[in-house]
Amino acid sequence: MNKIICFDVNGTLVEENSWEIFTHGKKDIEEEIEKIFSSYYEKEISIDEMWKRMVVSLKNTGRANRRFIEKCWDVTSSFKDGAEEIIKYLRGKEYKIYLISCSVDVYLDCLVQKLNLNGFYAGSHLIFDENGELENITSECIKSREYKELRLRELADKEGVDINDIVFVGDGDNDVGVFKMVRRGIAMDTNNEELLRCAWKKIDNLWQIQDIL
Repeated sequence: MNKIICFDVNGTLVEENSWEIFTHGKKDIEEEIEKIFSSYYEKEISIDEMWKRMVVSLKNTGRANRRFIEKCWDVTSSFKDGAEEIIKYLRGKEYKIYLISCSVDVYLDCLVQKLNLNGFYAGSHLIFDENGELENITSECIKSREYKELRLRELADKEGVDINDIVFVGDGDNDVGVFKMVRRGIAMDTNNEELLRCAWKKIDNLWQIQDIL
């Protein structure tokens, strides 16, 4: 039987948020992006308008080129302590390893290649024009709060395994639904009470996975 383990990304496997490549050192852009999201959640603008404004803001950073983005994410990922070692350990245990995250697809692709993982499911997508310039953004996570649950079912079907046999490592609110689906949810360094109630195990660092699996 295939052994499958899935990781959330931001706060679980890596320290930084995938959007920080655009806002690092640019406080004005960070504040502008926060206002755009706030306008959407307060129903002042549509989702299409939100992404349109986001694209304009990100282009203003001068960093919204696919080649630049891929290069930066490939070299700047700040992994949690023990992340690379625990991945090697799990591969030695013959686990297939996937990422299921609301992070950006280009970023997750860089992580999969860097860590030699089996694949990823990204909740956010950067769309580029023929010159590699950012053209649009879409997010399944914003459209559906059940994004991770849907992708987990898709993965279980793909690998021919029971969802209950999949291990999922996460740390936040959007991992609660997945933890309720699996029997083996591992809560990573979190005080989220709802997630902890659904968790099979709690760990303070990634190294502790070796004591569980």
